[in-house]
Amino acid sequence: MKAVILATAMTIVLLVIVTLVLRFHPTPRRARQMMLSYFACLIGTALVWFATSADLGFLAQSLLIAPPWLDLSLMLFFFSAAFFGGVLQLYNLADRGLSLRILIDFAEADSRFIDIDWLIANYGGGKGLAWMYGKRIAGMLETNLVERKAEMIELTSKGARAAAVLFAVRRFLRLEPQS
Repeated sequence: MKAVILATAMTIVLLVIVTLVLRFHPTPRRARQMMLSYFACLIGTALVWFATSADLGFLAQSLLIAPPWLDLSLMLFFFSAAFFGGVLQLYNLADRGLSLRILIDFAEADSRFIDIDWLIANYGGGKGLAWMYGKRIAGMLETNLVERKAEMIELTSKGARAAAVLFAVRRFLRLEPQS
């Protein structure tokens, strides 16, 4: 249980550090910044593990993992999985989701050279950009973020609140293009 508690706590610390680093020291090499933050926290996590007692002062004997090296290994695994499967992916997808699909479409194309018209028609495995936007709009209609008015869509008050929150998060994380 010590492994889970320390990995969880350090993942929260890492998320805060990564957010602050990306916010106050913007660079085109964000993945590198996140990796350096991860390694620093990984070392910090190991130091905290060695500096604390096996029961953290409050865990019952039945919650302790033996042998101690297994507990350390599990903690490092859980922490690494949280970073590579969570924190890093969250930031990368928030910044590059559409670009990743375009790269996949390039890789699946018969030619290494494609034009914009081909990309518009074949985005998303041949479904096209119109399909992608239609799918997104259908999801927003289902969740009452927008409503259909004849051939137009209108933002609902719920949608306006969601947009304001997401805009604030993107601005805080500096994911908006710098001009």
